[in-house]
Amino acid sequence: MKRFANGFTSWQETHYEVVQAITKELTKVDTENIVLQIYDEQGHGGLYELAEELTDEFEETNIGRQWSGDFFDEIDSFLNNKKLS
Repeated sequence: MKRFANGFTSWQETHYEVVQAITKELTKVDTENIVLQIYDEQGHGGLYELAEELTDEFEETNIGRQWSGDFFDEIDSFLNNKKLS
């Protein structure tokens, strides 16, 4: 059974932001784009796995954190570090 480190609502909100970033990367034509590489090699299934893995990682990294207006800055920074934004 799936474990949600900070509850389902937090996971779902993070997942939405991660999927948005992945979708944005799909529109770029860039040979160093990891999203396009995963899509070419694994198709949609690979993107589903990437989205879930990144969401889980962000949620685990921020376990128990109470956001005070800095969620979007933090998720943007996380995604930038993963080369997804």
